[in-house]
Amino acid sequence: MLNTLLHAAADASLLDVLLDTLLDTAKTVPLLYLVYLLMEWLEGRMNAGKIQESKIGAVGPAFGALLGCVPQCGFSAACATLYNGGVIGAGTLIAVFISTSDEAIPILISHFSDMWSIVLLIAVKVVIAIGAGYLLRYTVFRNEVVKIPAEHPVELEDHPEGSCCHHHKSIFVTALEHTVKISLFILATLLIINLIFFLVGEERVESLLLSGSILQPTLAAVIGLVPGCATSVLITELYIGGTLSFGSAVAGLVTGAGFGYILLLRGQKNKKPAVKIILCILAVGIVSGTLIHLLPL
Repeated sequence: MLNTLLHAAADASLLDVLLDTLLDTAKTVPLLYLVYLLMEWLEGRMNAGKIQESKIGAVGPAFGALLGCVPQCGFSAACATLYNGGVIGAGTLIAVFISTSDEAIPILISHFSDMWSIVLLIAVKVVIAIGAGYLLRYTVFRNEVVKIPAEHPVELEDHPEGSCCHHHKSIFVTALEHTVKISLFILATLLIINLIFFLVGEERVESLLLSGSILQPTLAAVIGLVPGCATSVLITELYIGGTLSFGSAVAGLVTGAGFGYILLLRGQKNKKPAVKIILCILAVGIVSGTLIHLLPL
């Protein structure tokens, strides 16, 4: 009799987890669609191909950081292609990679999170992107020579396999497709997180994710290197749930660059410059995230 009651209670709790996950996801969908609709409109008026080192010169990293902070699909991947084609330098590319937040901003907005946190996140990442872009441009990559190919124009390959964007469609249709895909990412991510918390226990999960530890930003920065939309979704949901600190969220989103890393590595025969860029971004994510983690925010 006791075992039956315990099983029934466990089943009820599991059902609550599933229902809560569905409800939390459903609440984000309407606003998420509006956010992506705005993003599609903005993306149609912004062209990554206009970023050329010879034109923007010394303001390259600042320009890249400001454009990168605008949530839009495929921008980091497009800039990786521009770098591979010799159109922009490593400092500008690093600034773009660091400032982009992939799906984090739309998800935060759709959760009706504190707008101050969203503004602070964007501002912090832009400052880090500009600082790191210039610092690395004039130190690690000071001997870099950027040449714009005159005879062979660079073809922007800003939508690799697995990317979630489409061309030649109505912005309403594209925004809906993007919303559905990211909503499924959110649903799957939330379900996994909630099930882990339910089965393992909150204290155990927080221990595994180094909650309260100075090493948590390092772990988040490493997780952020995993290409794709799901990474930023995971980091954002863990931050919203209070499992990751603000500093750790910054660290993970600093290193997160969507599909940019894939195109960066795929477009170069000599992988050393690409690996150097990735390691530099990882270092920036760990250092900046740890410093912010230590602040009394």
